[in-house]
Amino acid sequence: MYTILFVDDDEVLLGLNRIYLEKTGDFSVHTATTAHAALENLATTTYDAIITDYQMPDMDGITFLKTVRGRHATLPVIILTGRGREEVVIEAYESGADFYIQKGPDTQGMITELRHKILRAIEHRGMIAELDHSRQQMTDIINFLPDATFVLDIKGRVIAWNRAMEQLTGINRDAMLGKGEYEHSLPFYGTKRPMLADIILNKNTVASGYDHIEQNGDKISAEIVIPHFHNGRGAIMWATAGPLYDATGAITGAIESIRDISDLCAMKRDLCIAREANQAFSDLIPVGIFEMDKDNQLSFSNIAACAMFGVIRQDLGKPVSIFDFVAPEDHERVSADITAVIFGKASTGREYQLVRKDGSRFPGLVYAAPISDPDTQQTVGVRGVIVDLTERKRQAQDLLESRERLDLAVDAGDLGIWDIDMGRMEIHDIRRWAGRALGYPPEDLEKVTIATARSMVHPLDVPHLLSHFLLHQSGMEPLFESEFRLLAKNGSWQWVAVRGKIIGRDAADNPARIIGVINLITRPKRRSEAGSRI
Repeated sequence: MYTILFVDDDEVLLGLNRIYLEKTGDFSVHTATTAHAALENLATTTYDAIITDYQMPDMDGITFLKTVRGRHATLPVIILTGRGREEVVIEAYESGADFYIQKGPDTQGMITELRHKILRAIEHRGMIAELDHSRQQMTDIINFLPDATFVLDIKGRVIAWNRAMEQLTGINRDAMLGKGEYEHSLPFYGTKRPMLADIILNKNTVASGYDHIEQNGDKISAEIVIPHFHNGRGAIMWATAGPLYDATGAITGAIESIRDISDLCAMKRDLCIAREANQAFSDLIPVGIFEMDKDNQLSFSNIAACAMFGVIRQDLGKPVSIFDFVAPEDHERVSADITAVIFGKASTGREYQLVRKDGSRFPGLVYAAPISDPDTQQTVGVRGVIVDLTERKRQAQDLLESRERLDLAVDAGDLGIWDIDMGRMEIHDIRRWAGRALGYPPEDLEKVTIATARSMVHPLDVPHLLSHFLLHQSGMEPLFESEFRLLAKNGSWQWVAVRGKIIGRDAADNPARIIGVINLITRPKRRSEAGSRI
C-alpha cells in the first residue's frame, strides 16, 4: 500500500477524495489544507506521491511543486487543475510535475484516472531510481575489475576510469573524467590518438600503431608496444574493447580494458583471465547475450540471458539446444534465419516467441552475427543479442491508450493540438482538427508544413499573427496568443484562436519547438467590423 499526501484547501472535496482513494485499497491518504502544512508533513513523513490542487490561497500548486522539487527531486507529484487552464498544465510540466488531471463533475471517473496516474508515476520514478542504482553498480563493478579499464560515452568522453587504470597510467580518476578529444590516450602514447574504444564508437576511425586488430563479433582487440612503460624498457600491452548497449539495442558507449602481457610465459594465464573478463563485461550489458555452435547447441550466455529465460548457469553445463527456448511455431523461421546468418547475411533484428524454463512465453527481438575461427576464418557458430520486448510492448499499449484518452478529451472540448518542429518546418497533430473544424479530408493535409499553414491564413491577418508571435519569442509575452482567419475547405474564412508556447530553442536561441492549442471562435466584433469595411 502506498502512502499519499493530498493537498487541497477545499476540506469537503479533500475528505471525499481521501475516502474514494482509500476505498481502492491501494493507498493510505494523508491530507493537508495548505501548502505550508503539507511541507511540514513532508519534513517528518515519507510519502510515495503527492497530489496537490493548483488554486490554493497561501501558495499555489506550482509554487508548492517547485518547493517540493527543491527538496525531493524524485517524489512523484500530480497537479489538479480546472478546465481551460492549459497555461497551468504547461507550467506544471516545466516545473517537474509527473501528471496533471482536470477536475470535473465526474468524481468517480476522476478518482479512477487519478489512481491510474498515481500508480504510473510511482512505477516510473521507481524505474528511474533502479536505473540510477544499476549505473552505480556498473561503475562499482568496473572500478574493481582487475584490468585497467575505462568507459567512453557515445560522444567519446571518459565516464569511468578505474583504480587499475590509475595505477597503470598514474592519472587520477578525477583528472580524467569528462575529458574528450582522445585525451585518454595521452598516458599511453604521449599524443592524442584513437584507441580501440574510439573505433567501436566510430567504425570510420583510422587506428595507427596496432600491429593487428582482431574482430570478434562486436568486440575488437589488439596488441601494441608502449616504449616508455617499465622505466623505458617498454611493454607489450593487450587491449580489448566493445560496445555498451541500452535496452533497445542501441550503442550508448564503449568499454576498453588494457593488460600488460610482456611476460610471454604468463600468456596462457592471461588468456584465461581474458575469457573471464569477457564474461564479466557481457554481464554488465542489460540485454541477453548468447553464443551457439553450428549444431545449435548453446555455448555461452550472460547473466541477463539466464535471468530472461529463468535458468541458472548450472542448467547450461550440459548440452542445451537453442530450440528449447523457441516456441514450436517459430522453429522453422529461426532455423532459416540461423542458416542465413552463417552464410553471411546481415541480421537486422527479428522478433520471435521465446519460451522460458517454466513454459511461459515472451516476445523477444534477436540480433545475430556469425562467429569465425580466428585461424581458419570459417564460421563456427552464431553470437546474438536478445531484447525482451514485453515491457516495450506494454509501454506502447499504455501510450496508445493514453493517446486515445487525450483524443477523446480534445474532441469533447472541440480543441486542436499542434506541435511545430522548426528544424523540419513541419506542424504535427493538427490534421484531425483541420478535418473536423475546417472540412479538410486527410489526403489534403498529408504533410502540414509552415508554408502550408501560412497559405491558409487570411493575408490581412498575417501581420497581426506575426507580431503576437514575436512578442512571445522576445519574452515580452509569456504565451503566444492570437485570433485570425483560416481558409476552410469550402472556401469560407473561419475565425480561430491559438495559444502556444516555445518549449525548445536551438544553440542560437531561436525557437526549435512550439506547442499549443487551436479552436474555432465567433468573429471578434472589432476585427469583424474592420473586415466589413475592407
